[in-house]
Amino acid sequence: MQRKFILIFILFFIVSIQKSKAEESTLNRDSVLYKKSWSAGIRLRSDGFALGAEITRSKRFKRSWLIQTQFSYFWHPKQVKQQSQYGGGGLFGSDGFKPFVLEKQNSLFTLYLGAGQKFLLAEKGRNHGVQLFFKYAGGFTLGILKPYLVEVVDTTSIVGNTFSNTVTLGYEPDNPNSLFLEKDYIVGASGFGKGWKLKAQPGIHVEVGMEFDFGKNESFVKALEIGVASDFYFKKVPVMVQSNKFLYPSVYVGIQLGKRKER
Repeated sequence: MQRKFILIFILFFIVSIQKSKAEESTLNRDSVLYKKSWSAGIRLRSDGFALGAEITRSKRFKRSWLIQTQFSYFWHPKQVKQQSQYGGGGLFGSDGFKPFVLEKQNSLFTLYLGAGQKFLLAEKGRNHGVQLFFKYAGGFTLGILKPYLVEVVDTTSIVGNTFSNTVTLGYEPDNPNSLFLEKDYIVGASGFGKGWKLKAQPGIHVEVGMEFDFGKNESFVKALEIGVASDFYFKKVPVMVQSNKFLYPSVYVGIQLGKRKER
């Protein structure tokens, strides 16, 4: 389903660009050429969320060069949070036992820096309306892997049907006796404060999207953006114990706020 959406989206972009070329003469030539702009915002993705910023430079009315940066959190499609069977409920549980993800070995965060272009497809009216842009970008992604740890029952502290202590474990592929994958022994997630032996994994990021600028003031950016993106890594990213891939496509929707300048 996601692949069909991406193909339809790309086809729509191509048609939009061709249409904008045919209608170029309809643009209001009295409009101000804003040579610089900056914006920042948040994106909700089909595989997580991202915070980002964008800077553009224009020499032509319809086309701008852009530089992007983003910081994102990746949510693997196979990871599902489970409540601890040892008590609690809600976000943390009444006994302090946090929900956990079975078979997750790392959390993935990404830093992205890239460049691209933005094209004006439809100009805003003099007093109201929506300004429509098509844009594409690509660049370097640095994946940051943080070990995912869980609290498991300390088997040496078991007395009868109870236990008095837990131990913190991460995934150990060379330890067949590890309780990391034993659901019945997992008390809960260890929390974000533990497991800071970070590893880096490089990759490439590409994206294409549409931007709908609703700002009443031409110098103020207030835009909704939608699009498709994909991260390609040079080796499989070990987020889960299984079902890891090189390529992770996604769709996104976001909000951008910022300013434009004539010079």
